Amino acid sequence: MRLELLSRPTPPRAELALRPATGSRVLLPDIADAELVERVARGDGWAEEVVYRRHAPAVIGVARRLLASQTEAEDVAQDTFVTAFEIWGQLRDPHRLKQWLIQIAVRKVHRIFRRRRLLRVLGIRSSENPDTLEQWAHPTTNAEVRAELALLDKALHGVTPAQRIAWMLRYVEGMSLDEVAFECSCSLATAKRRIAAAQAAVGALVHLEVPHE
Repeated sequence: MRLELLSRPTPPRAELALRPATGSRVLLPDIADAELVERVARGDGWAEEVVYRRHAPAVIGVARRLLASQTEAEDVAQDTFVTAFEIWGQLRDPHRLKQWLIQIAVRKVHRIFRRRRLLRVLGIRSSENPDTLEQWAHPTTNAEVRAELALLDKALHGVTPAQRIAWMLRYVEGMSLDEVAFECSCSLATAKRRIAAAQAAVGALVHLEVPHE
């Protein structure tokens, strides 16, 4: 089974003309992230708006696929940008703004997984029902593949959140090992171990076409 069968719609980039602090009108795609980072550091509220409009869809998309919940993904995105603007000075490489935002989002996803686990321990039913991977399948996906997606979902629910997140970033988001390590705020060796552990659980239930590490 190929993971490309998972439906991953991405909203088109906004082409809105926004009004910056200088009074001139600039199309959203024409401003480099590095310049936006500098403007936000100077307290430019317009630049913050552009950063949000440009990168919120990606943050929401990653969070939704990790959490299988649109509502929680939107909450993660809101919290991510609030946190990002509060700790803006900690961004070391302005050219990696998107990766930095996703790194913050992944940390918040970990917190939600911990909260879910606590609710289960306490016997409290969450009001949010996460989707299954089968629900993400392309509408034309056949019954056999949908059954495999159900097995994949079962396998990923049997590993730790850290392992699930690393595996999803690697094989669903298509990130490199270095990128997975960065987003998970861990070493490359740790990222590899987490992915391998999750893949062992997945491989025991379903055959996937994944690249050799």
